[in-house]
Amino acid sequence: MTNANNRHATEADSTPLRILFHINDFGKGGTETALLSWLKTLDRRLFAPSLSVTYPTDDLSFWRAQSIPDDVPVHVLASSKWMYALHQAARRRKLGVGAKLLHKLLTYGAIRPLAALRMRRLAKRHDLICDFDFSLRHVAGSCNVPWFGVSHFSLAARLGGKSDRYVARRVKHYSRYSAIAVLTPAMLREAQELFSATGLDIVELPNVIDVDALRRAARAEIERPAESFIVSVARLDEGQKDHKTLLRAYARICERGRCQAALVLIGEGRDRRELEQLAEELGIGASVHFLGFCANPPPYIRQAEMLVLSSRYEGFGMVLGEAMALGTPVLSTDCPTGPRDLLDGGKAGLLVPVGDVEAMALAIERLLTDTELRRSLAQAALQKVDTFTPVSANQRMLGLALRISGKQDSPSGVQASH
Repeated sequence: MTNANNRHATEADSTPLRILFHINDFGKGGTETALLSWLKTLDRRLFAPSLSVTYPTDDLSFWRAQSIPDDVPVHVLASSKWMYALHQAARRRKLGVGAKLLHKLLTYGAIRPLAALRMRRLAKRHDLICDFDFSLRHVAGSCNVPWFGVSHFSLAARLGGKSDRYVARRVKHYSRYSAIAVLTPAMLREAQELFSATGLDIVELPNVIDVDALRRAARAEIERPAESFIVSVARLDEGQKDHKTLLRAYARICERGRCQAALVLIGEGRDRRELEQLAEELGIGASVHFLGFCANPPPYIRQAEMLVLSSRYEGFGMVLGEAMALGTPVLSTDCPTGPRDLLDGGKAGLLVPVGDVEAMALAIERLLTDTELRRSLAQAALQKVDTFTPVSANQRMLGLALRISGKQDSPSGVQASH
């Protein structure tokens, strides 16, 4: 039976695949945004999605109220207060030395084994498990159910420089999954080269970009932070996002008198105060607006002159795709591993070297002044994001499910695998 026939047969089946997505805990980052997109856009004729988390968080409560679809059951593995209280304190960096030791002892001695037991019971009620952050790698592959893990960043970068023993241990963990999913062609090439001798099944599974949903969300009314503005939407974490380069580039074009647009930073993080201080030192404090976390950034993205991503590394670069879908020109560092693939090598958005202040400043100036460039980039961007629509995403997910079920000739047999 061909893949097309497999797809049609599954679409005709009245019993959707029960797919369980798991993440260790819910925050407000790009990984969570990508997961929410899958939960929203999976075709309910093909899939019945549910969600499990190890630890409850305030952010989980927020997203349950805001974005997690009502038909998606949410399971919390460490549901008792004694299981999650220290974890929540650790997330807020409010643990002393003694509390950290107690947290470690409880995690490995009691919480992880109990959560694993609950996960195994839960897995038996599903046809497919998606470990969205590899936090279940110690129990992956159990219960006679296909599992796949998702890597949101370069596996080569993550394992580069590690000892052979460390890499061997990770390969042993990864081998418990029926497949390892990566987000971009570059990540796929890296992983295939890295694991060429291991027999691991590496597949490309891009994030979902729901253009129609983004455009609806972008219609919401906002109070414009300035008449004209450049926007960046990213966690304020200098280890990855490198807003300092963006601030210095923006200061440089302001010094030249070539920018009347304000700079708007949407996102929260541990480095906010340091970035605010840098903006003041650079003399641009009055023109830089720190808006903090925003549950619905598309209206700001749509109304901005451009979106800039200054990261040192990325996975997929979800916010780039969102801007592309909204017709907003984008500028990104050419970091590993997502932007170059997503921006089609620079045809759908400008690319500059990581950490290069002058190159970023010149690229911002070009996008502010070159109308024809803006038009051509936006046109190419819309063509590119069409490849990540919900229809394409559902076909990819279905193909992966069939691939790892071991029952290619009978899609409905996936349900019978347990």
